[in-house]
This record gives sequence, C-alpha cells and structure tokens, in this order.
Amino acid sequence: MKRLITLLAAGALLAVPAGRATAQVRAVGDLAPVVTVPDLDGKPVRVGAAIGQRPALVEFWATWCEICQALLPRMVAAHQKYGDRVDFYGVNVTVNESRARVKRYIAEHHLPFVPVYDEKGVAVRAFGAPATSYIVILDKTGHVSYIGSGADQNISAELAKVVGK
Repeated sequence: MKRLITLLAAGALLAVPAGRATAQVRAVGDLAPVVTVPDLDGKPVRVGAAIGQRPALVEFWATWCEICQALLPRMVAAHQKYGDRVDFYGVNVTVNESRARVKRYIAEHHLPFVPVYDEKGVAVRAFGAPATSYIVILDKTGHVSYIGSGADQNISAELAKVVGK
C-alpha cells in the first residue's frame, strides 16, 4: 500500500502542466531548456549551464527508486569514463523525500552527479520527466540526443555518441 501511495504521489507531481517552462523536452532533437534548481543547501544550480561547451546527462531519481538503485552501477561507470567531458546532474524529484534524507543517501552511495532538489518541479516540468530513472542526454549544443528510463539503459554507449560531437 505504501508503494502504491508513493507511486500515486510521484504521478501527481510529475503530471503538473508545463505552463511555466519556456520549453519542454518532448523528443530527441529538441533544444533543452536551462533550468535553475536549488542544490541540497538551497543554492541555485543551473542545470545545463555548460550548453555550448559540454554535453550533459540529467537523471531524475529518488532515494526510494529501486530502478535508480539498479541503474547506479551504469551511472558510476559512465561517470568514470566520461565525467571529465560531460556534466552529470541528478534531479531528485522530492516525492516522499527530505533534504536530510537525500544528503544521507548521497553520502552513503557516492552518487556520480551534481545533485539538485527539485521541490517545485521546475526541472521535472521542463524535461517532461514521466518517472524516476528517466535520463536525458544533451549534446554540447543543448539538443536532446537520448531519452530513456529503466535499469538496462546503456548510458556509456549513448554518451559516446555525444562526446565526439
């Protein structure tokens, strides 16, 4: 029952209309918006700020997301291989989360991205994230080159396509 409530709450958050976003990612080839979301200390982070210079990977995740946990080894491997050439952002969707819980989780699991705490759903709406484990990869021009979800995503292969561009 708790899992059902969590999924319903996540669905309610993610179903918020994109009215305030200047653009919304809908498909590969779209130009991604640069959004500002607070980090875990409340300081603003411009997700995608290096557009024009570097590719970026944006993962929408939560501490309770089992698929995100299963995806973590692939994220770590991709970061080890491409972290010096690609910006990695982890957008915590904040459903059933507190900043303290997210901070503890990150410290314990050494997540390979710049974490942001999307309590207002700014990034969720702008990127049209339908669920957790949702990944969007942007080329250095800010265009979406990959959209996917689930534990079996081949992140390294997708990043290889944008690193050489």
